[in-house]
Amino acid sequence: MMRFILLLTFVVSVVQAEQQVSPARIAQPLPIDALWQSELFRKTVTGSFGIDSRIEPRITVDEEFYLDAAAKKMVAKDRAGAIKALRECSLLAESPALLFALATFEFEAAELDSAVKHFTQALEKFPNFRDAHRNLAIVLVQQEKYDVAVKHLARATELGSRESLTMGLLAYCHAVQDHPQAALDAYRLAALTQPSQREWQVGQAQALLALKRPQQAVAIFHQLIDEDPSDLRLWLSQADNWIALQRPVDAIVNLEFAYRADELTAEAILSLGHLYLQNQLPDLAVRRYQVALRHAAPPSLARAVEALELLARLGEWEKAATLAEQIAASEFYQTTLIEKNSDRKVASRFHRQLALIELETGDAKQGEKRVTAWLDQQPLDGLALILLARFKEEAGSREQAEMLLERAEGLAEYAAAAHRAHGKLLVNVGDYEQALEHLQKSQSVKPSETLADYLKAVKELVN
Repeated sequence: MMRFILLLTFVVSVVQAEQQVSPARIAQPLPIDALWQSELFRKTVTGSFGIDSRIEPRITVDEEFYLDAAAKKMVAKDRAGAIKALRECSLLAESPALLFALATFEFEAAELDSAVKHFTQALEKFPNFRDAHRNLAIVLVQQEKYDVAVKHLARATELGSRESLTMGLLAYCHAVQDHPQAALDAYRLAALTQPSQREWQVGQAQALLALKRPQQAVAIFHQLIDEDPSDLRLWLSQADNWIALQRPVDAIVNLEFAYRADELTAEAILSLGHLYLQNQLPDLAVRRYQVALRHAAPPSLARAVEALELLARLGEWEKAATLAEQIAASEFYQTTLIEKNSDRKVASRFHRQLALIELETGDAKQGEKRVTAWLDQQPLDGLALILLARFKEEAGSREQAEMLLERAEGLAEYAAAAHRAHGKLLVNVGDYEQALEHLQKSQSVKPSETLADYLKAVKELVN
């Protein structure tokens, strides 16, 4: 009974502690912070030890004395005193039971590194200590050390721990590590003993979605949202499901609901903008893009430029110009755009988009100057060379354009794109035979059906 009180005291205080649930992000396993506060967690971790000598250490009279003393301090709400008493115990180094109890209290006190240390020592003294394997895994999951946690959870199952908490945490680790089939199998086993536990139902739905089986996941999401429509994490996950089922309007409804509740990350707001753009609603798309860029935690420059590229691809040049101005003026993005050690490829994409916008909105000279200035810094940027060649071609300077394309063709990473651009330039001036050579080289390096069709059309012109 004393050992039960000791562990029960620990769990009750853990359950009462507030845990902040991180905002859900599209296509990622949902956080399981709420699990630590659940009845499932309480019932599982409060089990006493000392019953099965194969998987639990026997408790001596001396050990029981120290455990009882620690339990009394916990009843008096003196957690620090309980930890101190166990740390100063002369039997600690050799007692897996005391090490386990100390690690449990340290876990409660959020001293996770020390808890890991003492759970590990308990296992060194008693390698088959099933609950120590499981509880160590719980700490490791909270530390996001999923690869190590999986090993201890697997060992706990080998030692007979088949209750839903062990299987559910094992499933969650597999999901985080992008092993959806293993996650689905473990979530289903967890649900066998706890069919009403929402975390396991959500996990199954997300695993099915990751396995490209959205039709099976949709019924689970429907049921969960009907039961608790206030859980915005579910609306986000269901949005993934609608996208997988090619129902973008339904995905917009889900994301917009979460957006208006101020529960979307900047990345998710960008995704909402993409959906609006794909459904011919560019004004709404730009509004969401602008909100995402002003977010307290803005998306990466790469994601911001992606939005810019999508607008440009659809010919929404004025809207692209508005968004580009916001990116250029943002202090957050200035670091990536200016610092020497930043991602040059992403910065190149941004500068090329700016130049294209200037070309398409009537300021071709400024666009050409921009690309030229960029190439002064990055002379081996093949895509910038190809873009500058386009400016030269537009200005009637064919020879300069071809020289730039020849430079780009000499860069292996950009050879296919440069030959393709060169071939199209020659088609535009009626030099079909030379064009064929470049287009065939491009096709040999990077085959595509579109280019194959274009090649066929040019061949007909030659014949």
